[in-house]
Amino acid sequence: MKKLVFLAFCMLLPIIAFAGCDFSRGTGNSENIILHETPQTYVLVNESAFSYMPTVTLYENGNALLSQPMISSLALFEAGRYEVNDGELIVSHGENASATFAISDGGDTLTLKSASLSFTKVGAVYQYRPIEDYLGGYNKIDGETLTLGLLRELADKAQTLEFADFEKYTHFEIAPDYHLFNVEGGYTLRVILDADGKTTCTIERNSSGERFLLNLNGSTGLVFDGFLGILAVPEYKTRKWLDFLGDEKMPWDKSMDLALPEFPGTTFTWTPEKVTAGENELIFGMPVWNVYLADLTNDGKPEICATVSIGSGICDTRVIVYDYANGKGYQLADRMHYDYHLSMKDGKIMVTQTDYIDNKPLATAELRLVNGEIYRFCNTRP
Repeated sequence: MKKLVFLAFCMLLPIIAFAGCDFSRGTGNSENIILHETPQTYVLVNESAFSYMPTVTLYENGNALLSQPMISSLALFEAGRYEVNDGELIVSHGENASATFAISDGGDTLTLKSASLSFTKVGAVYQYRPIEDYLGGYNKIDGETLTLGLLRELADKAQTLEFADFEKYTHFEIAPDYHLFNVEGGYTLRVILDADGKTTCTIERNSSGERFLLNLNGSTGLVFDGFLGILAVPEYKTRKWLDFLGDEKMPWDKSMDLALPEFPGTTFTWTPEKVTAGENELIFGMPVWNVYLADLTNDGKPEICATVSIGSGICDTRVIVYDYANGKGYQLADRMHYDYHLSMKDGKIMVTQTDYIDNKPLATAELRLVNGEIYRFCNTRP
């Protein structure tokens, strides 16, 4: 419970960052939005921030963020967009969430006119609150300057990052377990230690609100240098090699070969009981039901992803991923508690967890490697 309350509290805090600008958006002679800084945060006044949308945040590149109060079960983590027209600010998050505000006080005050979003109140007023004013209420802890170069070095240790790794750098202490760091004026780092002792490190680009989970660097689809624009992450198109899951026509007495341009000179072979590369056995099962190819390690080379059954008499079905480029295997298995199998949907490999006893589907999610292991479901063994 403490963890949930604290995370909700953090969501209520204004989106604060360390950058400045003087940028005007608007048309005609009506009130415009003037960005004194980016992000620029408007805070709800004279209403309960527990019950109504507490903040509206605008970014230099036209992105925007409508927040939700602690009472809400909805969180709009992805950035929306905003535009100004005839003295009105219109913020949209996709097709289902939007809000329109009247602009006044030289762009420093917003009054909500309408919204297709819960926990909002027509007539509610939001006042621009400078970052400097907000941070003035917190202790500043002096130390070493945290640069992008140092942050990249920390990101290389993503799997072992701890709250204490950041203590020596200059920061604002928002709470004993929530610290805020200025990174060269263009980025803001939030480091939070939750009630379970888990550290979350979120780096945000001040000009756009784009975010990256530093502590998950190297996980599937997450490359910090790619976020910074230092390198282009190689793209690999996920595909199916074979799939006989639930197929009565499984060719029990046959084999299939596959050559991949990413591994020249290597022939991969499937038989019902294993996947091999030359003389090397990569995956074993009784049988190997299906095999897909996807880049889960961000190197542009595919991992071999399979659904297999293991055991004689008492049998379980599990997921095995083999990273041939690095000679490393991963398994997702909860023998005699849950079964797991792979499928493909909209170009992505999906893993489904089912009940071991009755094979009832419980949850489905995209197959990913997170911090060096296959991402696990909320349903865990008893």
